[in-house]
Amino acid sequence: MRTERRLALRSVIWFLPAALLAGATTIASAHAADGQQLIYLASWPHQILIFDSVEEKLVDTIQLDSDVTQSLVLSPDKRRLYASTAKDNSIVTVDLATRKQMLKFSLDSGNRSTRFLGLAPDPSGKFLYSIATTVTKLADRYEIEAPKLVAIDIETQKITRAADFPKDESLAGAWRPQMKFSPDGKYLYIFLNGILVFDTDTLKLAKKIDLADPHVPGFANVVFNPVEEESAEDPNEEPGKLTNVFISADPYVHRAVFGIAKIDLGSLTFDFTPVAPATTLSMTPLLITPDHQIGYTAVINGTPGNRRCEFWAFDLPANRRTMTAEFPCRPRFSFGISSDGKHLYLYGAGFEIEVWNAATLTIESTIDLQNDVTMGGIVVVR
Repeated sequence: MRTERRLALRSVIWFLPAALLAGATTIASAHAADGQQLIYLASWPHQILIFDSVEEKLVDTIQLDSDVTQSLVLSPDKRRLYASTAKDNSIVTVDLATRKQMLKFSLDSGNRSTRFLGLAPDPSGKFLYSIATTVTKLADRYEIEAPKLVAIDIETQKITRAADFPKDESLAGAWRPQMKFSPDGKYLYIFLNGILVFDTDTLKLAKKIDLADPHVPGFANVVFNPVEEESAEDPNEEPGKLTNVFISADPYVHRAVFGIAKIDLGSLTFDFTPVAPATTLSMTPLLITPDHQIGYTAVINGTPGNRRCEFWAFDLPANRRTMTAEFPCRPRFSFGISSDGKHLYLYGAGFEIEVWNAATLTIESTIDLQNDVTMGGIVVVR
């Protein structure tokens, strides 16, 4: 069913009351000049691991002069990584060519600290966008300001624009929400309990799309959902488009259904096709093959101690599920795909990365990274 005919659907609000405070991850997969496919993983306490997925071995480590990485994203020109850190609230820039930290700055000042929720570089490469909360430490209490959507100038190392985050939009349970820009940088998409579209000039809400992100957040310090909140960066996504799984409900009996939505980030339009009743607790972001014919997600059912995890494969032109396979659940994990679409990855939290055959959904190898991976997601550098 086409987009405009589905706009009456009311999104299902899936949330739990507190943010997932355990570590999570981001990895970046890169094609170097010699044909290597490199995967960058943040690890404890403040390193970035470089993993060669072709040779299946750890090839280098980048040391950061900061605290543990909270968010890790790729610059638009695919030459740098930007990291935000947890304790010292710093922004760190890493040069991928030299594998060195370039600069670090913090927006903390005196007894005031600025905490970031999510991180996204705009297409110009000049600004980083985030949801920021300022906390002031007083003699007898902490004063916490209302969250704001902010634009951080990388060159001046300052917040140059800020606007109050819409009070009607809940951030409960959000840890690192997925953020996407339209190709011209005019709009910023933030994926929460619905899809919020902001005008980047005014930082005001321009549109809301009633499709819910099915990635359920977790209780603080009690890992209820093993999937990190920050969606994986799909190496094979069409530029200016986003294909992902979402949950919605009909306005009559309020039955939850999951489906596949194809979003045009430039025109603010989408097509949502229901697939089946929403019977799962949580699903990872949909990752697709280079020919855009097959999509993969990892599905979690049950509660800790009694949880089942499965891979699901979808025929995207037909919008139907074609294959499933159960795999051992980790307490928390991240999910990725290779740029050729032949391998799936499971990693974090922990010391190992698993390589799975995408065609058969069978495991091929498990590699010890000798470091505790703390963050997740996959970004391809072409």
